[in-house]
Amino acid sequence: MSLQPLFGWPVTVAVALVVALLLAVSARWLLRRGADPGARTTWGRRVALGVVTVLILAGPSLPVTEAVAVSNVEIYLVVDRTGSMAAEDWAGGPDAGGGTRLDGVRADLEAIRDAYPDARFCIIALDSSAARELPLTRDLDAVTAWIGTLQQEVTNRSQGSSLERALPLLTQTLTSAADAAPEDARLVYLLSDGEATDDGQGAADAAAAGVTWEQAGELVDGGAVLGYGTEAGGTMREFDGSSADADYITDPDTGQPAVSVPDTAELQAVADALGVSYVQRTGTDDDPTTAFTEQDVDEVLSDGRAHRHYARYVVWPLGLLACALLIWEAAALIRADRAVRELTRPAVDVRAGGSR
Repeated sequence: MSLQPLFGWPVTVAVALVVALLLAVSARWLLRRGADPGARTTWGRRVALGVVTVLILAGPSLPVTEAVAVSNVEIYLVVDRTGSMAAEDWAGGPDAGGGTRLDGVRADLEAIRDAYPDARFCIIALDSSAARELPLTRDLDAVTAWIGTLQQEVTNRSQGSSLERALPLLTQTLTSAADAAPEDARLVYLLSDGEATDDGQGAADAAAAGVTWEQAGELVDGGAVLGYGTEAGGTMREFDGSSADADYITDPDTGQPAVSVPDTAELQAVADALGVSYVQRTGTDDDPTTAFTEQDVDEVLSDGRAHRHYARYVVWPLGLLACALLIWEAAALIRADRAVRELTRPAVDVRAGGSR
């Protein structure tokens, strides 16, 4: 048992001093010589009421330790938003009621978010460069907002890209996370069509940084590489940052709309190096999201436990006692009031028909 003042010690001490002063004043009257025999009982009752009031403010409490469930899952989303991800071959394309590869990415990101509502999420966006746009967080509203604003890279700013452009940042992020919380489970989801357009610059930069997909895989407990696009490929529109109905990107060699075809071999190689599954996503009924959201990792399927320490107030018995004392005090005051009225009632002169 310990004391945790409800309003702080200064307030509690101040109230105690006021109560002591009022009891001292009351004692001078109730405990005087010749006082009514019941006066001592009255003063004792008021002392008890004052002590109980001060004890309630002092906040008697019991220390409590409670085990609470916490998720130990960290999810890293590496999202390709290069121009090729605007290819119109998701679920048959716009003419068939489908859309672009990025439409599929948004839907799959939402499925991953919903599958792990208690996890922490980190988002790395990939275009001409790689950037960590959402640090590790449990804020699902922030994750949802990012998904809702996902768009392809502005076309005239594109300088080519490849999956390797994200590799140094991803490895650095995973390494820092592993150092900070080695007991956590880390899932990596890489969403891309695998098409490289930077003439090997990303691979060269990763080699210069001394990082490989295999090294990143040593820090990964699960996840998946999600590939987007069909064998036939799809055409893609330009994007200026606002217009969604621009001209198609053209092939400089033919002058015709360029066709983007996913590099499934590259995607499979990255998945093998990371030690995760590879799932090709086309937006058909044969592509259930459970193929990549149900992870067979022990750490993911079991929550960790954390201990929360707090004080549990034990004031209700004192409250009941204070209530009983107040009722007793009220009853005594009513009796005293009636006695005073009896003593001060005017005598009636029956003969004169008036008072005297």
